[in-house]
Amino acid sequence: MSRVVTVRIRVPEWVSDEEVERIAREIEEKLESSVLVSVLREMLGIQNEDLVDSFEPIDWRELEESEKERLRRPYDS
Repeated sequence: MSRVVTVRIRVPEWVSDEEVERIAREIEEKLESSVLVSVLREMLGIQNEDLVDSFEPIDWRELEESEKERLRRPYDS
């Protein structure tokens, strides 16, 4: 989800068009790479009651084995 915003700025004549374009692209990249958590939660439909304050430890070896088994099942015939 994005929108187009037109910005007009005045730059000194000694600043090249290439430099202005480079700076504009840098700004665009920074804006695209950061999203407020509240906006992301809204986009994903995450409610406050869905959030977890603490995590339980898991046995990653057991999880890894169960996932390997799950991925093998469609190919077993």
